[in-house]
Amino acid sequence: MKRTCCLLLLLVCACSATVAQKTAGKMPANAEKTKAELIQLDRDWGAATVTNDLDFVKSLVADDCLFTEADGMVATKAEMIKDMESGKSKTASNQPTEYNVRLYGPDMAVIRHNITTTGTENGKDVSGEYRRMHVLVRREGRWVVVDSQSVRVGPVAVATK
Repeated sequence: MKRTCCLLLLLVCACSATVAQKTAGKMPANAEKTKAELIQLDRDWGAATVTNDLDFVKSLVADDCLFTEADGMVATKAEMIKDMESGKSKTASNQPTEYNVRLYGPDMAVIRHNITTTGTENGKDVSGEYRRMHVLVRREGRWVVVDSQSVRVGPVAVATK
């Protein structure tokens, strides 16, 4: 009996793995169109931070989204919106470049790009070039950002002993 149960469990696992492998590599039929739409969505997000369009940002960013900032701090959507509303976070310009979009089926995407930005956080100048990565999922028929990370790029300070 134990042998039969073990064999049956092994068979179910093998079938599940085979199905997962077959569906993981499938791209949406309109992959290039979807990539272009996601790039435009990201550009619109950048423009919305410059104009402080909180309605757009609130609709694009999922309530459970986390932002890992260039300084390593992690912020929630609520914290990001509060900083924009209060003027603690101000963006004067955004110039994104070098987009790379990867689709993982019809409902998940990762966007990577560089961005040159001008702005302040807590009154401190944070202008510069950053590399950003956003994870988006399609929920209820629309794309939302569920995770975002920003890394500052440029000259690297070398630590000395």
